[in-house]
Amino acid sequence: MGFEKLAKAAAVLKNVPRTGWIQRGVPRGEAETVAEHTFMVTAILGYISTSSREPHLNRERMILMGIIHDIGEAVSGDIPRGLTERLGKKLKEGIETEIIKGIFDDPDDGSLAELFLEYLERETTEAKVVKIADLLATLWQAEAYLKRGFPVGDIIESCKEEAQGMIEEIREEDLSLLLKAILGSKGR
Repeated sequence: MGFEKLAKAAAVLKNVPRTGWIQRGVPRGEAETVAEHTFMVTAILGYISTSSREPHLNRERMILMGIIHDIGEAVSGDIPRGLTERLGKKLKEGIETEIIKGIFDDPDDGSLAELFLEYLERETTEAKVVKIADLLATLWQAEAYLKRGFPVGDIIESCKEEAQGMIEEIREEDLSLLLKAILGSKGR
């Protein structure tokens, strides 16, 4: 039963455009979907997993966390940053947590719900790296839209600033240097 809910949620995300792009004039049919964004996040995490020499990094947890980090948007939709700021981060996270518990209500799925909570809390290195990958994927897409003339400069600046702040929280030197190099290649 749990896998069926997960599969349905993942399928919905193929048709949910990311709201920030639409708000900045990207036509609905051309706007990146949440599923496309999630794929890019996991591609970045795959690269980081194979490039980092950090022995304590739990690569499997990190990639699974990347896969499910936006799965709740199958129910809530992609909540724009402006609404999150008005609602408050705690309320948004509480709603997302309830949605995740509904998707992963099967006792065997508890570990996936725990991974989502770990991502929200951002206390582990893995959760921080997943958030950085999330920001890098958004930054990558924003730069593509900027080249096409869409007004996404605010997203680019916000992603760079937040990613740099998250990287500063990573204590593992090798991993931190790798993340700075990836951000530097996108932050021109």
